Amino acid sequence: MTETSVRLFCLPYAGASASIYLPWSRHLGRSVIVTPVELPGRGSRIREKPHSRLEPLLHDLVPAVARMCDRPFAIFGHSLGALLAFEIAARLEWDHDLVAERLYVSGHRAPHHPRREAPVSHLPDDEFLARIREHYNTPEEAFADPRLTKMLLPMMRADFTLAESYEQGLDNVLHCPITAMGGLNDPGVKGPELAGWREYTRRFFKVRTFPGDHFFLRTAQKQLLDAFTEDLTRQYASHRRFHPISERTF
Repeated sequence: MTETSVRLFCLPYAGASASIYLPWSRHLGRSVIVTPVELPGRGSRIREKPHSRLEPLLHDLVPAVARMCDRPFAIFGHSLGALLAFEIAARLEWDHDLVAERLYVSGHRAPHHPRREAPVSHLPDDEFLARIREHYNTPEEAFADPRLTKMLLPMMRADFTLAESYEQGLDNVLHCPITAMGGLNDPGVKGPELAGWREYTRRFFKVRTFPGDHFFLRTAQKQLLDAFTEDLTRQYASHRRFHPISERTF
């Protein structure tokens, strides 16, 4: 790895495996080490029971992430993953004295903004899946295989239960910069709701918007990955020349 490489931890959105981020490595190269953080109940952890409550999930994830902080790191999460990325960043600071180079919160309103969507996690299976398709513009083929859908339902329901029960005020204010990301046509996350993440950092903050809806990370992938390159490669290399990380204080 290059001397200035940065590890980018990536948290998935509800119902997804973190393996969706593996192809990013081809674009980002060796300077940004893409490190998907898999949640129980999917991907390589498919045989494990998914968590529907935040604290047990963080108890699982935070120590594993802390063990991999062998170099400067950033954290990215989309939708539900944005909340998890934020909570992991906070606990790395509190419990491990590890501060991210940057936190990327994507496709989710700031925590103190109230939910506008009606809860869906309690609905019968058919209605639950229909509401997900409607709200997130999910293609019909995503649930075309009944056996696969039935196998994934407990994980999806756990994810939405966790997201719908999440409550956080302005208690967790981080020492790392935050970039809030969103799709220009995302009906569920408005501009002021993204800008509200400013309240959660003592460092600098910015909003980046991309063409597309809630899943702009698929349709605007190149622009998104170029943003990581700009932030974590060019700016970090300059930062290292003038401000060695061992001398930083927070």
